[in-house]
Amino acid sequence: MKLRAIPVLGCLLLPVASQHAEAGGLLLPGSGAVSTSRAGAAVASAEDGEALGINPAGLAKSKGTTITLSMAIISYAMEFTRRGSYDPIAEEALPYEDTPYPTVRNDASPPLGIGSFQPVPVFAVVSDLGGAVPGLTLAAGVYAPNAYPFRDMCTEQSTGCERYAFNGDFNAPPPPQRYDIVSQEAAIVLPSVAAAYRILPSLDVGGRFSAGFASVKSTVNLWANLNNYNEYVKNDAQFTVDGKDSFVMGWALGATFRPSPVIELAANFNSAIQVNAKGSAVSENGPNASLNGLPLVIRATDDAAARCQTGGTDTVQRACVEFDLPMNAQVGGRYKFLSREGKLLGDIELDVGWENWGSKRASDYRVVVDADVYVRDANGNENYAISLRDNAVKHGLQNTYNARLGGSYRIPSGTNEIIVRGGVGHDTAAAKKGWLRADVDGAARTTVTVGAGYRAKRWELNVGGGAILEGTNDNPGSCNPTGPGAGGTFGCGPNNTENPPDERSGPDPITPVLLEDKQAESPVTQGRFKSHYVMFMLGFSTWF
Repeated sequence: MKLRAIPVLGCLLLPVASQHAEAGGLLLPGSGAVSTSRAGAAVASAEDGEALGINPAGLAKSKGTTITLSMAIISYAMEFTRRGSYDPIAEEALPYEDTPYPTVRNDASPPLGIGSFQPVPVFAVVSDLGGAVPGLTLAAGVYAPNAYPFRDMCTEQSTGCERYAFNGDFNAPPPPQRYDIVSQEAAIVLPSVAAAYRILPSLDVGGRFSAGFASVKSTVNLWANLNNYNEYVKNDAQFTVDGKDSFVMGWALGATFRPSPVIELAANFNSAIQVNAKGSAVSENGPNASLNGLPLVIRATDDAAARCQTGGTDTVQRACVEFDLPMNAQVGGRYKFLSREGKLLGDIELDVGWENWGSKRASDYRVVVDADVYVRDANGNENYAISLRDNAVKHGLQNTYNARLGGSYRIPSGTNEIIVRGGVGHDTAAAKKGWLRADVDGAARTTVTVGAGYRAKRWELNVGGGAILEGTNDNPGSCNPTGPGAGGTFGCGPNNTENPPDERSGPDPITPVLLEDKQAESPVTQGRFKSHYVMFMLGFSTWF
């Protein structure tokens, strides 16, 4: 009755502002133009509306009322070349058999983006209420941890990058990553309120509360036949889930301490954000989809037995999606260069951070579908066979650690200032060895950014650019089980036997009529990944 095996959440949904921009990849440094131009090194230095997402204690540095509209504009380039070649198909001769797997790449065009670039904005209003409550500063707005969850995979051909039409031309080679991800969009919209309080002249504390809604849409292929080891596309099913959660929430706590005029120390903690979305699921079977040799069809579960939600139909079932955006924490130290008069000339900051991607709900995403499998006999009668089984979409994620070094320098320009910024950073890999996937960016990364600002008496304009470099990474192995038949193999363990599910070194296709611990071992992401991000930043603040 449940299908928790569909890799529909092959992304990590990240909070974004009133638009699609997630889960799916992992968190990128910064939040807005200034902090992103410093490669995210801003836990101690954040002081305007960007502090809403970086460290709410930084809001206490703001005087009067400040309005900030800032954004990072992100594009993600990724390609995957699977190791090996297409298996021979026993059922029929197809022209692509025994040819090497082609390279596939992400060719997403976000719904509210510009080509492949997606703006991820921060909007905030910060006010000290005119000093009505000494030491208190309040803020409200919407912030978005930088991320790029969009996937729309296509296959490199001599004629360009082509998308495969399921149940279209069976003589065309199917995309080798289809059991990982075909396409996805995701969003979490999180309006937020925050408060900061200056307990002592040297100590600020702050907190943020966020509440909003989440949405996710994803398409993948599944095994619609128990023994589809040769990945015969006619034995596949293509599955799409579209879900929403009308209430998601999270919170953050931060502190900033100034032991001397030139040193600032800061810390920030963000809670996990749980998403439990509900929506629809639609499946399309290949022509040979079967159970025990009989054609199968998917029917909605009766409302009385629904495990997710009622109201499903035989063409559109009901689905529930469960995952976490995990908790994370940062600490940082900043050294300020001051003039003899105490005016800020520049600064340098070092931050280190931790992200809890190793938690089960962050690593193993779940989907519940209220649907049953029926088989059609020789007389055309449909008979109940089995309910869709519980399964997990495993990503093999682990906790990550990061370090970011950034700073700024101020150049007088009449009564105004030109501010130059820059930063570098490194994040450890979220994917364990062998677990790189196309749906989630689990690679280690190095960030390089630069930026500039023009600060006048009542406003500041900021721009920047940067790249996140991930290079070429490899999932090792060349295991290719062949399944039933003479000399057949069934796994990658000793003597070609299956490894236990928790000991496998990479994802396998999902067969939704099997229990989680009975899924066949047949690795689908062994090969080479090549990826990077390009970012531009733009922001504006004014105060009065």
